Amino acid sequence: MKPWLERLGYCSAWVASLSAQASEMTFEWDWMLSAETVQQRETVFSPMTDNKHQESFNGLLDVQIGYQNWNAVVALKGNDLYSQSSIQSEDKSAEAELIVSELFWQSSIDITDIPLDLQLGKVRVDWGVGYGYRPLDIFTPYRRNPVGIQVEEGAGVASVSYFDDQGEWSLIYTDSSWTQQKGSELEEQSEQQGIGIRRYALVGDTEYQWVAYYDDVRQGLLGASVVTVLDTAWEFHGSAVYQSKYLSYQQPSITRYSVTLEKEENAYQALVGLTWANEIGSSIVVEYWYDSRAWSKNEWNNALTVATPSYQQGFNHVNMVQHNMMFHWSLDSNAWTAWQWSKDISWLSQFTPTFDVLYSPEDNGVIATQWLNYLLHDSGDSSVEMELAARFLTGKSDSAYANLSDKHMLLLNIKGRF
Repeated sequence: MKPWLERLGYCSAWVASLSAQASEMTFEWDWMLSAETVQQRETVFSPMTDNKHQESFNGLLDVQIGYQNWNAVVALKGNDLYSQSSIQSEDKSAEAELIVSELFWQSSIDITDIPLDLQLGKVRVDWGVGYGYRPLDIFTPYRRNPVGIQVEEGAGVASVSYFDDQGEWSLIYTDSSWTQQKGSELEEQSEQQGIGIRRYALVGDTEYQWVAYYDDVRQGLLGASVVTVLDTAWEFHGSAVYQSKYLSYQQPSITRYSVTLEKEENAYQALVGLTWANEIGSSIVVEYWYDSRAWSKNEWNNALTVATPSYQQGFNHVNMVQHNMMFHWSLDSNAWTAWQWSKDISWLSQFTPTFDVLYSPEDNGVIATQWLNYLLHDSGDSSVEMELAARFLTGKSDSAYANLSDKHMLLLNIKGRF
């Protein structure tokens, strides 16, 4: 064979190999555009002479990639592509972030006829149960029910899992410092490395889970959860966590001093909830949870009395108040065909309303959120949705929620997949 023909043969084989590999790769693209307006207010921590508002436009494009034993989620996030504030000096400049949310390898091996699943890389590990709060999401912060664009990142993970007739045993090592996005001081100082074991079991209609974990920040954590189906309409879920050490903002004994981030001992979180759903499409979730790491009512009363800016650090805790109640309602878009008055209104079959109320029973604070979602297009391979979201932070004037700087926020989101 002539040399140039031989080279042509090699090139053709290389191109064929690349084409075969490319055909094995899978891509799922998601995008979101969000226009947001935020009305701010005067609080005891931030006196204002004029009402202040901010407007911004943000975007997100992310891709989920699968290739053989590898999986990745990569996001391109555009922050403040347009930004305007009633105070001109607070206008923000546009910036872009390329965020690797997940990048991991997973496979299976047999050791002495014992099948094991392996996972290695940056992974989102969500063991929590619950809607408003999930105590067992213990590795990286997981922001529940955001109204705008949010990119959730995984932690560095190495895990081995074994499946039996009832469920799963897992041995896991994690490093939460793998996150790229900058968090609050509390989140940055809480980054941990640790190792733990988890048991998950399904017995009849009930799921059980327990976790034992040790890391260099909490120095010991025990957690458990249960989810059970009571009948065709009702479900119960609950979880609890104890940790030996934790970081918290502590109020000084002398008011002229600032709040400081300190390591404390013995923290408890617990959640119980009920879910009810009917055949028409209504779904209701009611939850109560307690978090001892948050400031108590007396501590918030003291913070609102002293009212120096450093006391705003109490808002950076995972839960702002210790006692929380959540009410959630949503209606499936298929429900509109069940009623006589709405079954002939065709556009309602693409409309999904959702409503949440977070209530603080100790000080009567309220955060109310609504989502109105309309499906513009869905071909199976691609979809486009339009969503109007609104969040109102209110309650008694001396409640923690009513002293957040944001009074309300309105968002128009357009998102889709292709």
